[in-house]
Amino acid sequence: MGINIEKTLTKPVGMLQENYNFFVPALLPFAISLISGIAFGGTVFGMKNTGIIGMGTLMGLRGLLGLISFITALIAEGAIVDMAYKQLNGGHPGYMEGINAAVEKLGSLIIATIIIGVGAFIGLILLVIPGLIWLILVAFTIPIIMLEGADSISAIEESISLVRENLEDVIVFLIVLVIVVGIVTIILSWIPYIGSAIASLITTPYGAIALTLAYLELRRG
Repeated sequence: MGINIEKTLTKPVGMLQENYNFFVPALLPFAISLISGIAFGGTVFGMKNTGIIGMGTLMGLRGLLGLISFITALIAEGAIVDMAYKQLNGGHPGYMEGINAAVEKLGSLIIATIIIGVGAFIGLILLVIPGLIWLILVAFTIPIIMLEGADSISAIEESISLVRENLEDVIVFLIVLVIVVGIVTIILSWIPYIGSAIASLITTPYGAIALTLAYLELRRG
């Protein structure tokens, strides 16, 4: 059966309009991105580095915000995947339901993302292409963790197996998804300081729902 590209890229828009709760988990990374964009848009709140705000402090703040952003982004994506699945099955899930589900699986989400990140880093060093192939193969790891209750390693292995069986469809789907998300991000990034944060508020739920739809189509196919 494969992936219905048109359906997986248009249906998320209707789902977002039907249930605004999808945007709430995305507010977590949105808030961190907004703070970071304002605070480090030039320097901290437009001020030059002073003795009060030393370089070490700035680096520490950026590191802390980066860690918080990483965790909240995982919670947001996991929550939205869980919510999308329940809405597709006739429910109208609340945001706390999704967030709680993601927090319960946070350990597996973090471990899987670290493994994926390390693999991508190594692959990108090896002439880029291996890194891109790796990212394609593990594309459905988070939906598998959230919807199947798999641990990080099993989810990665299952994603690789699923993508291998449907490689052409997955590649086309991911390319189009990246283009759509990229266009939205580029347009909104023109807004000074807060543009990237606003883009993430829109693209995070959209992308997570589209990925969930594609995974479910492949699983049922």
